Amino acid sequence: MKERILGRTGLKVKTLGFGGIPIQRISEDEAVKVVRHCYDRGINYFDTARAYTVSEERIGKALEDVRDDVIIATKTQRLTKGEVLQELETSLKNLRTEWVDIYQLHNVTTKEAWKQVKAPGGALEALIKAHEDGKIKHLGITSHNPLLLKEIVQENIFETILVPYNYLTTLPGEDLLPFCSKNQVGTVIMKPFGGGAFSNTKTALKFLLNDKNVDVVIPGMMNLQEVEENIATASASYKLSSEELKLIEKDKKELGTEYCRGCDYCQPCQRGIPISYVLRTEKQFLRRMGWTPSLKSQFQKAKELVPTCLKCGECELRCPYHLQIRKLLPSKDGISDEKV
Repeated sequence: MKERILGRTGLKVKTLGFGGIPIQRISEDEAVKVVRHCYDRGINYFDTARAYTVSEERIGKALEDVRDDVIIATKTQRLTKGEVLQELETSLKNLRTEWVDIYQLHNVTTKEAWKQVKAPGGALEALIKAHEDGKIKHLGITSHNPLLLKEIVQENIFETILVPYNYLTTLPGEDLLPFCSKNQVGTVIMKPFGGGAFSNTKTALKFLLNDKNVDVVIPGMMNLQEVEENIATASASYKLSSEELKLIEKDKKELGTEYCRGCDYCQPCQRGIPISYVLRTEKQFLRRMGWTPSLKSQFQKAKELVPTCLKCGECELRCPYHLQIRKLLPSKDGISDEKV
């Protein structure tokens, strides 16, 4: 597979990395086998998070004896110094390592969250301390909001970003990724297959790998066949054929008016409805993660709020992809535990 430098971290990464979400849904033995197979086949970037239940533990078990040969990235959603430092210790134990190569603040999507991160006693203080102590090598951040992410990157704190990007979620490629490339900030891409919504994963992966501003793409993989298919794509030409370009246009036509990218530009909702979460739960989250305690808790809260929608249309005016959100939100009877 081809290799690129991950921004100013100086780390050499294969263009295809490993996303650690789907291995929550298979047995531990199967998960360890898949992760180890990725390493044996040349993948060297492995991404996980504390929020991904058992993912860290399984990656740690699979890679413990080759720790010096791999790049491990994990994440925390906590916003205070004490909570982040506590989660980091858990991650280190789960991953069976003394350090994390890239430690990322997870899904900082609003300006309010970013203010909390930077406030006295906030998460940023924890990252700086852990870096000084040698427990994390590089600082990273993830977000579904490319405009906010660019503002954050301009503060010159983080060495890497993790952002959703694919041929339907195109905003990051227009400004954020070129800016990061110019300023030597490593670019890691999640959601390459639209949460399983796209018709052809090979085409979707080639679309991203063909972008010179993309350093590494991290699709989730939960069996050996998926690993081999993605490696074959990452090892060949990235040029898109006329047939593949037609596939992209087909997906754009069929999904463009109903596919939620999770950017959250639609927020805030007057009734507090987590719009992107509701639109993506069935078609994206459950396909990748299955039911987790966190998803169940969030779902119950969302289920109670959805029927309170005022149909005001403010969310639709904010949506950069012009989704008809009021029509896409399920009715009171259309969102149930049985359905999803």
